[in-house]
Amino acid sequence: MSDSEFRVIADSNNMPGVRVEKDGVHFGCYAAGEEPPALILYKKGTEEIAARLPFPEKETAGGLYTMKVAFQPADYEYNFSEDGTVYTDPWAKRIAGRETFGAMPGNTPHSLRGAFPEEGYDWGGDALPQIPYHEAVMYHLHVRGFTKQKGSGTRKKGTFAGLRDKIPYLKQLGVNQVRLMPVYEFAEMVSRIPKEQAGTVPGRTDLQDGAADDARRSPQVAEAMESLEQYRMNYWGYGEDAFYFAPKASYAWTKRPDVEFKDMVRAFHAEGMEVLLEFSFPDEVDFCRIAQCLNYWATEYHVDGFAVMARDSAIAELAGLPLFRNRKLICTWYPDARKQGRGRFLAEANDGFMNDCRRLLKGDEQFLRAFSYQLRCNPANCGRINYMTNHDGFTLLDLVSYDRKYNMDNGEYNRDGSEFNYSWNCGEEGPTRRRDIRALRMRQRKNAFAMLLFSQGTPMLLAGDEFGNSQNGNNNPYCHDSELTWTDWTAARGNQELSRFVQEAIAYRRAHKVLHQESEPQCMDYRSLGYPDLSFHGERAWYGDFEQMGRGLGCLYCGEYAGEDGFLYIAYNFNWIPQEFALPLLPKGLGWHVAMDTSRKDSFLARDEQTALEEETKAFSVPARTIVVLEGRK
Repeated sequence: MSDSEFRVIADSNNMPGVRVEKDGVHFGCYAAGEEPPALILYKKGTEEIAARLPFPEKETAGGLYTMKVAFQPADYEYNFSEDGTVYTDPWAKRIAGRETFGAMPGNTPHSLRGAFPEEGYDWGGDALPQIPYHEAVMYHLHVRGFTKQKGSGTRKKGTFAGLRDKIPYLKQLGVNQVRLMPVYEFAEMVSRIPKEQAGTVPGRTDLQDGAADDARRSPQVAEAMESLEQYRMNYWGYGEDAFYFAPKASYAWTKRPDVEFKDMVRAFHAEGMEVLLEFSFPDEVDFCRIAQCLNYWATEYHVDGFAVMARDSAIAELAGLPLFRNRKLICTWYPDARKQGRGRFLAEANDGFMNDCRRLLKGDEQFLRAFSYQLRCNPANCGRINYMTNHDGFTLLDLVSYDRKYNMDNGEYNRDGSEFNYSWNCGEEGPTRRRDIRALRMRQRKNAFAMLLFSQGTPMLLAGDEFGNSQNGNNNPYCHDSELTWTDWTAARGNQELSRFVQEAIAYRRAHKVLHQESEPQCMDYRSLGYPDLSFHGERAWYGDFEQMGRGLGCLYCGEYAGEDGFLYIAYNFNWIPQEFALPLLPKGLGWHVAMDTSRKDSFLARDEQTALEEETKAFSVPARTIVVLEGRK
């Protein structure tokens, strides 16, 4: 087909990117050169140029050039060119040329191309679950890594379709939100050559521009370019050179990542579960592009919310957009976050909860008061995301198995990754056969989950922590696409005790509203019930032991403040010796019953199996490094 067979028609759309309309395809791009930019059309799946069409000379405000072309987009792909430089549309809705994860970049500017999205998807009555933050249990995962391992239980490994196959598992676990690491089209193979040498050939700093292009075509240079010494894997997906509007092609089982992603979202919604996406925007990405990107994913893909990493000024502006009146926006803390909250769709997520709770879990002194704040913190105008582990850092098993990081495989001589992990190996570094250490590590992981799931706010679980996923002590495996970073489903079969505990702990949290209230406990008797909504206790009732050496805290919840009967008393003992906890008197007719004990293999007790304390019991002993839950009921 010649250029003349692509008919350019009048266009009134002043937007960048591509939009397929009834009478043609709208194209828009920004350009700052002396000559108007041009549209390059390729035959689908190839680098063969079918047409090169210059944009009309007249530009709109801001250097935006637009035109509409009448042709059949399903058979073509496209790029833009400006002053002889070919580039791929940063607003592209689909990307062709990155269908294989980890493949080396092409040697020509035509190897990466924009593709056209599927039109007319039938959502079939899909509706947003609209889960409030205090009712949510979040699960953080990497789409490729979550199902890539051989034992993942799906043949559609490492894809959106594979994640969809795991919905029954996630629902049985009890989570109702998934938070996905970047699923937009990012460059997973990143050049290690400094930007100021971007036009050079490996080993040749004297070749620039066209000479470098010619040199790249030689077999010797092509072989050098394929060397991993010149490229670094970007497995996580954060960084530059991303196409934020396009779902990642290599995460699709089919050839239509856009359709497959929509099928996945619709399947989650059908089970009452939300899908949240992470976006990382470098400072050079302007606010207009950020806002339009999030709006596009919300409207086109029915995404429920976003965890956004960007400059503070952009986050503050995003919080005021109409989009976030019914979509969630999660960000790290900034001064006006709680003031900006609108309908509690804004939430903050940072390492505050993690750091304080990790230090207390390992037995550090002076952290009881900080923990008492973290477990009740639930701001009035802003949600709060709590976590013990994140993708950036140790997994939960590694947190209780290593005193230091082991990142040598990253190629940075162990200089990368956080030095402040607040971990403890429980007596021996790394894997061990010692039964006492293995038992202690199991108890410590149960304690970590109890701290997380029995705190106010939204708990976030890291995928695989519930059954002992490990990264062999690597706390920054951003550059590994291997068994090291893939969720270890083979470990699930040998860690059913922990998986069962997590499932039961989530169910227990859901069954007791005092553990996930809409508003923050005031630690006051503001309803004249004779008991505060939350009170702290130690060796003496009504007196929390917040002294420097204190490592135990009793928390009494009065159920009436959350619309339920009875009381809950959670005794946290982070000491290496047993500790006595005083019990406050209950109203007449009620008694204390042991509902959970992390020192037991079967930690949760069925109601008819719960041990009742003697009526005159005024104190009870909690084993070393153990959390016990008592129910005050008839």
